Amino acid sequence: MPSSLCGISVDPALVKAVLPGGDSLTTATEKPNGGTVRCNLSVDGKLVLSLAQGWWSEGKTTAAVSPAYPGTKDGTMSEDERFIYSGQAGVGRTVPSCKTSEHPEQDLYTAVETRDTGIDDPTAIEKLLVAYTKAVEGSTACR
Repeated sequence: MPSSLCGISVDPALVKAVLPGGDSLTTATEKPNGGTVRCNLSVDGKLVLSLAQGWWSEGKTTAAVSPAYPGTKDGTMSEDERFIYSGQAGVGRTVPSCKTSEHPEQDLYTAVETRDTGIDDPTAIEKLLVAYTKAVEGSTACR
């Protein structure tokens, strides 16, 4: 298990908890538009997990952003309303101080999505989502 996912350091045990078994793990970075960076993990050549960072209009709530990630439907909202997660996916809002000159008046959100893996573990998704969000907050994405 890698300790870094497309440049973001995450505890390998948290990642392993949401992956199916297999022989080989590969990662690939994708930038589908100017405000999104996606890290795709594949096991034995099949896409199984996607971690994303996306800039959204300032003032949006996690509840307003989460419908863009279908796996979060009927998810659980954290007490501070920064995170929403289900057994397959989650969305998190970074701290307000996470700002860059490239994205003024926008907030950075993170997402964790499993892909057809049979994984259904809300606790594991929540732990990975929170850890990934905190790692992104400490990365160059927030400077």
